[in-house]
Amino acid sequence: MTMKRINSKKKGNRAELELAKILTKRFDVPFARVGASSGARVKNTVLPDNAVSVMAGDIIIPEGFRFGTFEVKSRKHAINYRVQNKTLDDIIDQAENDAVLTGKPPLVCIKTNRLGWDVLIPVDVFDHGARLGDYFVRYASYLVYRLDVLLDTTHNHFWFNNTEAVQ
Repeated sequence: MTMKRINSKKKGNRAELELAKILTKRFDVPFARVGASSGARVKNTVLPDNAVSVMAGDIIIPEGFRFGTFEVKSRKHAINYRVQNKTLDDIIDQAENDAVLTGKPPLVCIKTNRLGWDVLIPVDVFDHGARLGDYFVRYASYLVYRLDVLLDTTHNHFWFNNTEAVQ
């Protein structure tokens, strides 16, 4: 029996669309997928500052959002966050490089088949060592949370600088 090869570009696009829908539903403000891997495109194009800050990652984010970029990946197998992983390091580097364009911290969201979404949040976004409940594991300078748990247990003021923009 021959296994059908998955087109990784299409799989990535689907993951980005899925995450944008999850975020839009949770916050009741529009998030959207940025087409064609915008991080590289934004760096090499003359755009207004507000366009750069909105389009630096894989997801277009609304005004007032605390984080500057989403780096979205979809994987067949789970990542072992307890050991150094070059692939994960490269994903984080990409997110951090894109986030420089926004002046805000990045988020890395990884969907694993049949396991759901993980989100990596830089440790330094937390004031004075405070954490959001129990995190799954720490990887380098990031805390790894289950996205569904994080979205269910955090208030909008964690996600947005101006919570008046989000009801």
